[in-house]
Amino acid sequence: MHSPRDSHHRGSDQRVVIPTPRVVQDHQFASDYRLPDSPRHVRVETAAISTLRAHSSPAAGEAPHSTHEESSAYLTFFFDSNSEIRDCSRLNSLRRTRVSDSGTSGLGTFATVDIEQGGLIMRETPLILYPQVIPFRSDLAPERAYPDLEHAVHSLSTTNREAFFDLMNSHLTEPSRVRGIIDTNALDIGHLPGTPCEYAAICKDISRVNHSCSPNAVYRFDLTTVSVELRALFPIPAGFQIFISYIDPALPLADRQRALANYSFTCACSACSLTGSALSQSENRCSLIARADSDVDARNAALERWARTASMPDDYVTRVDKMYMDLFAKEQLYYEPVWEAYATRLCKACCALEDASGARKWARLAEVLNRAYTGHDRGWASVVAAPERTDWWGLRRKASSS
Repeated sequence: MHSPRDSHHRGSDQRVVIPTPRVVQDHQFASDYRLPDSPRHVRVETAAISTLRAHSSPAAGEAPHSTHEESSAYLTFFFDSNSEIRDCSRLNSLRRTRVSDSGTSGLGTFATVDIEQGGLIMRETPLILYPQVIPFRSDLAPERAYPDLEHAVHSLSTTNREAFFDLMNSHLTEPSRVRGIIDTNALDIGHLPGTPCEYAAICKDISRVNHSCSPNAVYRFDLTTVSVELRALFPIPAGFQIFISYIDPALPLADRQRALANYSFTCACSACSLTGSALSQSENRCSLIARADSDVDARNAALERWARTASMPDDYVTRVDKMYMDLFAKEQLYYEPVWEAYATRLCKACCALEDASGARKWARLAEVLNRAYTGHDRGWASVVAAPERTDWWGLRRKASSS
């Protein structure tokens, strides 16, 4: 029989795997959508739809749990605070924010406590979850041309319906007030598994968070709990305003301003307020960041060769990766499609050099950013705890002695 000491010793030899960077295909950037004149009548029954159907709120006198077009592939779901998907009162009672006058852009959402990087700011059930391609009825009056959306909104509880109509409407020329509010406050959540189009959510609180091209927070949709989470991309001190990005923040300034025109405001965030050489430097950084994954396979292969070739300088492959991580930090933009590949290679390089402090630095950054973007550490916490147990540990020393 093994003693506890033996068991601990054996457990300490357990290998730790450095996570593979995520491949990000759907961006959480708001986009325009075209509405067809008539719906496609295609039955879709997937795990995702079944989950939503089971936990959305039925309208009085109707079959649960979607809008009246039961045969449409484009289903709109509306939710009530009594949904049994989870303990909503516990999740929604986590209040780390307040809404007050921002001084420059109407109401803003502010942190009431210090929020750590990757930390949860708030989580809430959406009022409505709807497909971004929805039926348009040209045979109805313009203000009633989106019956699915109208039906979903008016089927909400009184409290939630009032919360919906309290949201900002920046599309005052749009005949349908419901669509105007939705176009102003939609949070793109991408494709649901098995559905033919992208979905968006309308939330009572998270939809109120203001925009910045240098956001300090990011939202994500969690299908298993049917909730939208808001997490910190950077540490947010108490009293500071919380921002998300409504658009792709790596776009050049002129393109960002054009993309934001639909929201009826001119962005004056820290990135958009730059002038002269500071603006030029920012534009150059954004240009590099936007195409930073163009040669990811070549960089990964170069790292593998370097780790096993003792004659190559210790910083041969890390110089460029460190330069890009500096770009992300200076621009305050850990661009979701690309940042993790750079942090992963730097962590592997530090492990190959037996630099535990450096490996933990990059693994810790990957851990907190993954918590922000995905809600989970994705295995990076294990690397932080024991980088010496990874397969990359000491590869440079082994190469020099072989």
